[in-house]
This record gives sequence, C-alpha cells and structure tokens, in this order.
Amino acid sequence: MEAVTLSEARVYVGTYNKYNSGSLFGNWLDLSDYSDKDEFMEACRELHKDEQDPEFMFQDYENIPEALISECWLSDKFFELRDAIEKLSETQQEAFFVWCDHHNSDISEEDADDLISSFEDEYQGEYKDEEDYAYEISGRKAYADYIATRPRAERFGSHGLFTDDGVQVQLSKVTEELDKHKGNIWTAIISIRREDAERLGFNTGTRWRDMLRTQTEALAKNLKIPMENLRWYAAFHNESHHPHVHLIAYSTVENEGYLTQKGLENLRSSFAKDIFQQDLLCTYERQTEHRDRLRAEARDIVENLVSKINSEIYISASIQHKLLELADRLSKTKGKKVYGYLNPDVKAIVDSIVDELANDNRIKKLYDLWYEQKENTIRTYTDEMPDRIPLAQNKEFKSIKNAVIKEALKLNLTEDVVEKSENSDNESVSSPFKYEENTSAKSVFDSDKGVLYPHYSIKTNRNSVAVSSLYLLRYLGNMIQNQLRFEEKQKAQRTDKKLQQKINDKKQGLGIH
Repeated sequence: MEAVTLSEARVYVGTYNKYNSGSLFGNWLDLSDYSDKDEFMEACRELHKDEQDPEFMFQDYENIPEALISECWLSDKFFELRDAIEKLSETQQEAFFVWCDHHNSDISEEDADDLISSFEDEYQGEYKDEEDYAYEISGRKAYADYIATRPRAERFGSHGLFTDDGVQVQLSKVTEELDKHKGNIWTAIISIRREDAERLGFNTGTRWRDMLRTQTEALAKNLKIPMENLRWYAAFHNESHHPHVHLIAYSTVENEGYLTQKGLENLRSSFAKDIFQQDLLCTYERQTEHRDRLRAEARDIVENLVSKINSEIYISASIQHKLLELADRLSKTKGKKVYGYLNPDVKAIVDSIVDELANDNRIKKLYDLWYEQKENTIRTYTDEMPDRIPLAQNKEFKSIKNAVIKEALKLNLTEDVVEKSENSDNESVSSPFKYEENTSAKSVFDSDKGVLYPHYSIKTNRNSVAVSSLYLLRYLGNMIQNQLRFEEKQKAQRTDKKLQQKINDKKQGLGIH
C-alpha cells in the first residue's frame, strides 16, 4: 500500500452527467474539512446544485488508500480511520499501512480502533538498519533470562521462572524456544503497592504463581489463543515499594493470537478481581446493609416513575408527527421492515423518535438509574468510567427501535382493515382520517387533543397515533425497569454466591479463617 497521509486527503468531485456531456467541471474537496461522510456528501451536492439528482464522479484523489475509494464510492471507514490514526506519529502512520498490506487487513471493513490497537501491539519502532533491528530483537529474546535471574527475583530452585501447574520450567529450553519463535510475544508487568501486597498475601512468588495459574483460561481467551497452544511464563520480583510479576505469553502457532484494547481491559479486570477478592468480600460484608437500603430506595423511585408513565396520558405531539412520517415512509418501503434492513434516511426517523422518547424527563431519570447501577459494578475494579452514550445508541436497548417500527406499521391501515374494524362487534374505533400529500404545507389541528397533524399519504386513525405514542413511552419505561431488575438480580447472585464462595475457597487455601 502506498504511503499516505489521511489528514491531507482530498478528492476531485465531478458528476457523470457533466463528464458524459464533455465537461470536467468539478472541484478539489479537502476531506479534513468534514467530520463524516454525510458532511462530505452534502458539500458534493452543494458543489453540483445545478443538477437535480447528481451522480458524483470522483475523478481524482490524493492520500486515500485504494481500498477506501473508487470512481463512484467513498468508504464510511475513511473518516473513522482518519480520526483513529491521528494519535500515531508520521513514521508510525507510514508503518501502519505497510503492516496492513502484510497482514491482509481489510481497512474498509475492520474496526479502525481495533486495527490501530493491533498494529501498536506489534510495532517494534524505527531502526537505522537491519543490524540494529536484529540486535534489539536478540535482546528481547533474552528477556526470560533477565526476569528469571535478576536481583530480587524470587527463585524456585536455580531461577525464578514458573508456569502452569505440573510443568517443570527449564530456563535454557524456554530461552531457546523464544529465540526461535517468530510470532507475537506479549509481555506484561502486574504490580501492586507494598501495603496491599502485605495485607493480601501477595508478598511471595508462590502466591503470585497460584493467582496466575487460575488466570490461564482468561489469558488464552483474551489473547485469542486456544488453550492447548498457549505458553506463558512469569517471574516474581519482590521490590520494596511495588512487588510485581513479569509475564510472557505467546502461541506455539506463530501466526496465531492478537490482543485488542477490549481484551487488555478484560485482563486487567480479571487480574484485579482475583488479587483484591478478599477486599471485595470485606467491602461486601461492611456494606450489605447500606447496599440493601439504597437498592430499596432506588427500587421505589423506579416503581414510582414507571407508575406515572403507565397512568398518565400525556402525549408528545412531536412523537406523533414523527410516527406519522415514519408510517408514510414505511408504506413506500419495499423489503423487510426491520431496523437493520431500512435505508439510512428511514433509520434516521426511527432514531429521532427514540431520541424524543429518551428526552422524556421520566425516561431520563430511569436511564440515569440504570447507568448508576452499571457504574457501581465497574467501580469494583477500576475508577475509570466509560463515557455514557445516548439511549438511542445503546445496543442493550436496541429492541425499542423495532418496537417503534412495529407501531408505525400499525398506522398504515388498509381499506379492508379499516372496514373490518368499523364493523367489528368487539371493538369500536373512530372513523379513519385520510392524510394526503399537501404541497401547500397545511395541517389539520385537533382542538380536543391539542395536536397538529400534518397531511400524509396514508390512511390511519388519530387515536391510533396517540395510542402508539403512549405505548412506546410505556414500553421504554418498562424495558429500563426490567433491565434494572435483571442486572440487580445478577449482581446480587454474583456477589452473594459465586464471588463469596470463590473468595472463601481461596481464604481456606491460604489458611485464613
């Protein structure tokens, strides 16, 4: 792949209509001026606003990998990759694209942050020549000797290197194996404060060895290495202020294994939970009463909020308008009418309805409570909280989008459905109102409900729109409530049963009663 500088990318934008008419009229557009593809395409439309429906032709481009652009197409991934790569130096950016070529990475499909993370894990730096590079690698391969024999390394016999249970470590054999290994080798340092080491019993190599042996499965899972192919070695250094272990891990299959940022976070979490399990148990024992009281208070708040949503009849006019708009668009949409199959512009309407629902003050409070509960769990092992994301973007609540579509589809009443409903003995409905497209932008005002209804080319019932809007609000409220109940139950089970039993087992193993 040719070396490129994504921050300097630009495209010469013409149209096929002008080109076929013998004109090359267009302009160079700097992609650094646009935050995403939507903004870029809007600029293209403005440039060629003399055409009603222009078909853009990217006649030339600079500093864009060929995998991300063609004569008639620009990948959405370009903007993600451009933003993700900014943290790399110019030298690293050049090395990144070489790395992509050699690893057969599809930059038009793979997650940009994962690509950058994988590259950073393998990037060795810049060297003057091959001799310097060879010297550096040779030094790294001697890492096992260094951690096994350096001063303050706690030894198990002639050296300090250890591994999984039942395996006798021969230092010379490990060094030779590492020397010959041409695949990825991951190294890590796990360190804690001296006062924590003394209090928790992590002041001996035996204790660290026992802990790491319980983490073998987690190590294999997050390094994407089958258990049978994983090799790991470690050594404990009893430093005065920060006792720690050095960890080496790799696969016997040299092209196997990779570590994402998410995998790294998972390992940190897993190690921290194992090391501080005694603290977790003590915290649990001290805070049980307080926790239960807070849970009861939160539960009362949730119940009150959901009760208000379910009993009140306030209906957002904006939601009703957007539901009618969505119903109108769906009536003209072919194919499967679920969120994942819809065109981007129709998805945008669905998203805007969910945003409106999420802006309800009661829903906001419920969503905040859900996030607080989630963050309380995360604080068990880290003080760094992930950024909160809008409800409409939260995958845990994605079912609301298809619920919105379902309700909108109910508004697309056919003549047969309307006639059947009107003649039913079991159900009484108001007469349907036909909404037709109106170029004068007039609307119908319902004085009883205080709602302004635009004209749409669908046949529906005003009461149906109101009912659907109210249903969706209640649906979302109850969904968040159920999520809170489920996660509370799961957390209680994990803390009260699994965690406590696991910690108790470890305490017995250490002779702590």
